Amino acid sequence: MMSIWEVLDRAETGQYMDERDFDLKIVAKRCKELVKEHDIKFNPSEIITTDDSMADDVFEAGMKLALDTGIYCISTKRIIKFNEEEIKEGMETAPREVIVGEGRDARVLYARGIEDARRPIICGGQAGATIPEEWYVPMAMSYMKEPLIDMINHGGIAIVEGRKVRTHSPLEIQATRRELSMLREAAARSGRPGIGLIAGESSVSALGDLAIASERYMRTCDSHLVALLNELKTDYDRLSKAVNFTEYGAYNVTLVDPIIGGYAGGPEGVAICFIASFLLGRLLYKSEYHICHPIHFRYVSTSAVECMWNLNIVGQAMARNAKFIIMGDVWTSAGAGSEMIFYEIAANTITNVVTGTHPLGVSATNGKYPHASGLETKFMAEIAIASTKLNRRNANEIVVNLAKKYKDRMSNPDIGKPFPELYDVRKVVPKSEWMELYRRMKEEIGEIIGLW
Repeated sequence: MMSIWEVLDRAETGQYMDERDFDLKIVAKRCKELVKEHDIKFNPSEIITTDDSMADDVFEAGMKLALDTGIYCISTKRIIKFNEEEIKEGMETAPREVIVGEGRDARVLYARGIEDARRPIICGGQAGATIPEEWYVPMAMSYMKEPLIDMINHGGIAIVEGRKVRTHSPLEIQATRRELSMLREAAARSGRPGIGLIAGESSVSALGDLAIASERYMRTCDSHLVALLNELKTDYDRLSKAVNFTEYGAYNVTLVDPIIGGYAGGPEGVAICFIASFLLGRLLYKSEYHICHPIHFRYVSTSAVECMWNLNIVGQAMARNAKFIIMGDVWTSAGAGSEMIFYEIAANTITNVVTGTHPLGVSATNGKYPHASGLETKFMAEIAIASTKLNRRNANEIVVNLAKKYKDRMSNPDIGKPFPELYDVRKVVPKSEWMELYRRMKEEIGEIIGLW
């Protein structure tokens, strides 16, 4: 596979284009054409499809989009292009499994299949959220103390010792180092010193990532996210992150979050954009695995029916045609401490597990508020493990019914309660009211889905 240095060369020598032209004349136009050409149609009553041919059509269209558009580098205003042979080489050399974490806490993160009966890897934490510094360690411990949670992707720190962290400022370095130090402290105090981390969430620019390339902070068995900017774009900050960790040896993870209602169009165009993004992200960032995060333009949440359909069709398209390791984000509109969050978690998680991805979450309130804890992610893990018994047809019926229980509330969700109102912060155990709600909702949803 081509080196990262060849990618950087193409960022300097590719076709010059105005960013607005790339958005409208290349991405938007081509996505619309490919949806029509392949007759791809979103069906809200079939959130989980059994139509293998549509999954293959989405993949074929995504491959065409990858070849036609490439990746736009905002920093140079040039298009980084790859040919079919290079993309196929990226597919063939993509790892089928990687070891995350170390020692007794090490786990094998693998490429899942459709209706895969194997236990999925559970990644916990309120990814994408900003967590108050004073809560960070006990909140991280609330996930690490749950034995069903295999690895952690917790949020970042926006304020350090009363000072707001600004992108490209020296405080970004300090915030990212402190995040990793506190995650390591939480792991040790939870008795899980080797647990695998997806970390560096406090690093918006490359500064924070550069500051943690050390075994003291980010080990080589850990991972960090390198986002593809919307849609099909990158910049020198993102490329610098990839270069840094490619040389250092930790895992690069492509984060893809196209917007339903954005330049790629509706859910059908976004699905095609996802495939292109994964194929190009593998070459662009040398990513070992990838995160699927569809965003609804109105709700953000992956619980939206259009987003879950994307998780389903993208997972199946990749599982059938390119054996990539993929995690599907579980981002709920509701917050921990609410009834609504359990319905959202169950629908999202079943969709992910049955269609070929590992669940990552729960990022409650769309990561807006730190209203999250380890307990609802324990529920996500229980649903995920039980979902390995389902086939697509049964799973679709369950998910459609679960979505009916919350979809009318997504515009005004119950945001729940902040972490200290859910947990005894000193002992890091759930408070009785939160534990009672968890038990009641687990029993109710268990009866709905018939899994325990």
